[in-house]
Amino acid sequence: MFTHWKVAGLHMSKKRSFWKSSLLITPLLLLTSCSILPKEESVLAPPLIEPAKIEYKTAKATKGKIVKRVQGMGSLVPSGSHNLYYRESGGRIEKVYVAEGDLVKKGQTLVDLETGNLVFDIQQAQLELEKANVEIKQLVAQGADTYSIEKAKLDVEITKVRLQKLQNLQANSKIISPINGVVSYLSDLKPGDQVEAYQSIVQVADTTNLQLKYTASSANELTDVKIGMPVHVSLNGQTLDGKVVQTPNEVPADALKQNTEDNQRSILVRIEHLPNQVKVGDSLSFEIITYQKENALIIPKSGLRTGIGRNYVQVLDGKTKREMDIELGLISATEVEITKGLNVGDEVILK
Repeated sequence: MFTHWKVAGLHMSKKRSFWKSSLLITPLLLLTSCSILPKEESVLAPPLIEPAKIEYKTAKATKGKIVKRVQGMGSLVPSGSHNLYYRESGGRIEKVYVAEGDLVKKGQTLVDLETGNLVFDIQQAQLELEKANVEIKQLVAQGADTYSIEKAKLDVEITKVRLQKLQNLQANSKIISPINGVVSYLSDLKPGDQVEAYQSIVQVADTTNLQLKYTASSANELTDVKIGMPVHVSLNGQTLDGKVVQTPNEVPADALKQNTEDNQRSILVRIEHLPNQVKVGDSLSFEIITYQKENALIIPKSGLRTGIGRNYVQVLDGKTKREMDIELGLISATEVEITKGLNVGDEVILK
């Protein structure tokens, strides 16, 4: 019993020794582990950044002259043309001899219709006419009676009428140019196609009488252009006077059908004293002043801003930006007239 207690006491002392050692080692390990881990760096505060200074491009509202104009490059085209067609229906195209843009001469055949045996019939009628005339001479030489001679003369007249009819058919089977000019329009009929009476087949334009044609990118560009407006045309540094003779509102109905889109955004200008050396297709620059106004309050067009049913500008007042509703007058390609909402000297922010 005594011995067992002693051994148990020994065990107890070893346990106490172990826990004492553990208590001493644990702080050492904690200290050691702290020394092994890297030291955490301190976080620096970000530098203070000053906000960027906003700079506006501006322009002051000023009094001046505002001009609304249409300008661009036009090309010379014939001022008149002949519309050529057949007067009767039923014929079929045999051959088309020209293409759009071809130069043609007066009397030149442009289109032929099929005529079948018409050439042979004409030759036969011509021979019959000669034969009838010979018979009259023969009767006169033989001293034939008056009735026989008169009957022979009637046969001659009948043959003449038939021959004339055949020759008219032959003439009417052709479309012939009435002038020296250029083919400005050609239908898309092909050999074998049937023609209708008064159907436009070819148009030949007179190249001796030219005018300037301008086709805008949009019909809205020509809204303010009116018949009779003066036009300044430039040719090799020389200024020529002209006037508007046709706008989209005055395009003839037949021309409108041929090229609706082109004619709805084109104008024609007659030029006075056009030099002889110019030709069809030459390009000339021009200017038409449609409106102008003196002493108007104007700003650059880039200062105008629009919203839903609203016109306004942004004005810089010192360092303050504010919006102001405005009312508009004339608007040119580069400037805008302000009729209400701004004063002279107001500094407008440009876009």
